[in-house]
Amino acid sequence: MAEILPLILGHFLVGFAGGFGHCILMCHPFVLHISSIFSSGNSGYRILIPNFFYNIGRTFTYTCLGAVAGGLGSIATYAGQNFLNIQKFAAFAGGIILVLFAVMYFFNLSSFNFLAKLKIMNKIKKYKPNNPFFYGLLLGFLPCGLTMGAIIGAAPSGLWYTGALMMAAFGIGTSIALMILAVLGSYIMQYVKYFKHLTAILLLIMGIYFIYQGIIFTY
Repeated sequence: MAEILPLILGHFLVGFAGGFGHCILMCHPFVLHISSIFSSGNSGYRILIPNFFYNIGRTFTYTCLGAVAGGLGSIATYAGQNFLNIQKFAAFAGGIILVLFAVMYFFNLSSFNFLAKLKIMNKIKKYKPNNPFFYGLLLGFLPCGLTMGAIIGAAPSGLWYTGALMMAAFGIGTSIALMILAVLGSYIMQYVKYFKHLTAILLLIMGIYFIYQGIIFTY
């Protein structure tokens, strides 16, 4: 367990910094939508309650995806040396994705805004989930490079529960930013650029680490 604690912490930090530097830019329409539909007033705790359940739903989805990724990694482990390359590739690919995101943040390049292109917000409204938890479950599957990098990075852990823990930590990290955004709104948006720099640094560190693990594979 001790050997995966740095990976769990790393996923949390990537989620935390990425939440402020990436998620609040990409997902603030969903946060505002949840607040407007499910909150019973404008006071802080009334806004936080639906967003709390929304983020529980997202984190639950991330945890399940992490369990699947870790489980696939464990299959590769038990299958033998020929399948070890799958785990190596997963670690390497996850690292590459995180490094690419870091470069995008460093040079202020546009990210892959799938949400705008696919008009997902309009499509989700058609389903009209009756509580914020189910919104979170659904939105946890949205295409997101940051999340995909974290999921791929969880695969080489080689155990379903370690993958689940890593992605749960990632989800909790992103939830902190979105919960703060729900309450502070436009105020926190003023400081996004500072968190983007922190996000870039953490993504770069984690990306290099995953690439290194993909090369030597010491799990």
